[in-house]
Amino acid sequence: AGCEKDHVQEVKGNYLMTKQPIPTTTIGSFPKPKYLPVRDWFDAAREEGGMSSSAVTKDYTVTSQALNETDEVLFQQAAKEIIDIQLNAGVTIPTDGEVRRENYIHYHCRHLSGFDFQQLEHRVLRDGAYEADLPAITGFVKQEGPFYAAKDYLAAQKFCPVPLKFTLPGPLTIMDTNADCFYHDRKKLNHDLAETVNKEILSLVDAGCKYIQVDEPLFARQIDDAVSFGFEGLEHCFHRVPEDVTRIVHMCCGYPDHLDDEDYKKADRDSYFKLASYVDSAGFDQLSIEDAHCRNDLTLLDKFSKKTIIFGAVAVARSQVETIEEIKARLEAALNHIDRERLVVAPDCGLGLLPPAIAAEKLTLMVKATKLV
Repeated sequence: AGCEKDHVQEVKGNYLMTKQPIPTTTIGSFPKPKYLPVRDWFDAAREEGGMSSSAVTKDYTVTSQALNETDEVLFQQAAKEIIDIQLNAGVTIPTDGEVRRENYIHYHCRHLSGFDFQQLEHRVLRDGAYEADLPAITGFVKQEGPFYAAKDYLAAQKFCPVPLKFTLPGPLTIMDTNADCFYHDRKKLNHDLAETVNKEILSLVDAGCKYIQVDEPLFARQIDDAVSFGFEGLEHCFHRVPEDVTRIVHMCCGYPDHLDDEDYKKADRDSYFKLASYVDSAGFDQLSIEDAHCRNDLTLLDKFSKKTIIFGAVAVARSQVETIEEIKARLEAALNHIDRERLVVAPDCGLGLLPPAIAAEKLTLMVKATKLV
């Protein structure tokens, strides 16, 4: 009996050794420290009127002041703090928290020609979910350098002992968050914007970045555009990216107007089903989706035979903190539909809406739950 017991333990031990831990990551934004010299897009969600207030959105599109050496020290301090939060929580693949960006879309646009940030245009966005005064596209869109992505990545990577992921906005999402007053040809504009993203991505590759994520939440809202030219634009974003770099696409269902806003008009979660076959054959490696907020029909995961799925396991727009047991149970349910080797665990989207302490707590519990699976 003693020998049999030893044999069972040995077999179990060998089996457990072959099961690699499920990786964890974050999606992008973090709540910014108040000392940073840039107004945060999410500040509008914390004030009366929320993000849908055009007066507030006009304020956050005003061009940032030129940074000095003191500002640079502050941005690096913030990046280190945010990276440390992730490392202390046990996150496998951290990000820089997008600390330098007033928002992740317009920061990219400020480095391009063809945009007017002074004369803003009023638009209704996200299927009527909110309205805003937006920068105008008034000429051909080009990225002629210098490239911000490699510089920002290297400034943050020096504070992190493991490879960082760097995030950029996708062309369709950029289109929807600016007012086209020049092209009037969505496919052409999408192509030119994808070219600018590709140039930034290639600068990241040259800088040694191994995890590069393009955010395209608009795919879930504009399925026809996504199919007609959106996936083509995404593949152009990743053109000439080598195989040793993980190419990631994030498709969430949208931020609410403010924290704990349960009436926000998010994208239809069935959009994931409609896009699944296109995603599975597209030229990138991982797809990030939200699940904690929308609770997908998990047969969705059966639709992906090739892609690794970054599975949203904690909600980013709810202050209520999930329990380890809740997260663990959902991940175990997901593993009934996807191979363990093709699962990565993350929050639904960026954590910028949350108070820092709650963001850190959600990450810590998410990692603990993942380790138990």
